[in-house]
Amino acid sequence: MPRLLATDLDGTLVFRHGADRDDARALATWRAGGDLLALATGRSVGLVRRAVDAVTASTGVTLGYDYVVCASGTTVLDGAGRVLRTRALEPGQVAAVAELVMGRGDTALFASTLDRDLVLHDPTGFGDDPRVYADHFSAATLAVALEASVVALPVYVPDPDLADALAARIEAELGLAAPRSTNFIDVVAPGESKAVGLRRLIEHLSGRGTPVSETIALGDSWNDLPLFEACDRSFAMAHAPRQVRQGATDVAASVAQALEGLGGRPTAPPTR
Repeated sequence: MPRLLATDLDGTLVFRHGADRDDARALATWRAGGDLLALATGRSVGLVRRAVDAVTASTGVTLGYDYVVCASGTTVLDGAGRVLRTRALEPGQVAAVAELVMGRGDTALFASTLDRDLVLHDPTGFGDDPRVYADHFSAATLAVALEASVVALPVYVPDPDLADALAARIEAELGLAAPRSTNFIDVVAPGESKAVGLRRLIEHLSGRGTPVSETIALGDSWNDLPLFEACDRSFAMAHAPRQVRQGATDVAASVAQALEGLGGRPTAPPTR
């Protein structure tokens, strides 16, 4: 039976400059040895594609993968991009989050669907930064978002104290899930998380007659903690916050270092 590795993207595999070649090669070798790779991220479907392209462009190693658990677990795709499972927010829930956030000058509100990413409110200018794929986002009104099938509402909050308070308020007052990562709250339907998405994926694999022998998670932020708990083994990146490191079974300086101790058949990874 194959093992299943679920790796976070931002802050774990993907950084401002792209990715490290050793990390990309380690993931390619993992798959070449017959094990499965899932990208587990708060990113939307479209932004996962951008991240994969950035890894390949910066390392020269093709980042292949078998599955994607994205939009903070609400959406599961196979390697060909087919949707295996997704769950959207209700229009009233989108409106309630917008009412809470859109009057503020210190946060930005985005809306993610399966095929596009919308900017609803951005006094911070975050969405205009070319380093965050400024060409990817489309400005839209709340009315447009209410007519769309929104799977996640990413809220950009650069102040960590405000992020803690706002996430708690969203969960307590609106009854929605609000997993936190660095500078972001990803508001999703109640009960959703990367861990829930991974469990759905494992159920899908078992239903197809492909059970996995072991699950391993890699991550660096608070929204990875449920993923760590759902897996047999977990690696927090060494730069992760203390709470995240304490929630993992292991700590590693990089993806490549984490995979060193997991073994597997060494096979040359594909390059472009």
